[in-house]
Amino acid sequence: MIFLRIRHRFHQRASEWFCAANMLQFGLTLMHKSQTFDSPAYTAFRWLGEAWTGAAVGSCGFVWLCGLIVNGARQRVTSTIRAWCAFVGALVYGLLALGFLWSFKMTNLLSTGIGNYALVSVLALYALFHVMRDKREQG
Repeated sequence: MIFLRIRHRFHQRASEWFCAANMLQFGLTLMHKSQTFDSPAYTAFRWLGEAWTGAAVGSCGFVWLCGLIVNGARQRVTSTIRAWCAFVGALVYGLLALGFLWSFKMTNLLSTGIGNYALVSVLALYALFHVMRDKREQG
């Protein structure tokens, strides 16, 4: 029964599921021993360090996924958590898009990261809009 409710709500929240899973994957990638931050595109995140940034972003993605699972089983439980995670996701992806744009300005090497992360940021904002609409309608 619970699985059916999660499955039904998955279609309504596919953008959230994508953003949450993408954040978790991004965080796990940063926690790998390779030096991802060697690229100038990640300048905005260097102050925290690669492992800590990965842990923070990955944890947010994990919490977001947990919120979606719980909210799929119970309608009104986790909308605030989902909203905060969507906001953080939009911020992270927006900073990544700006970082890749900055890298292009510095190196004159165009990357797909600019458009990709800008669009995922818009998708996270779309998810945030719908979380807030659900929250208003259901309390």
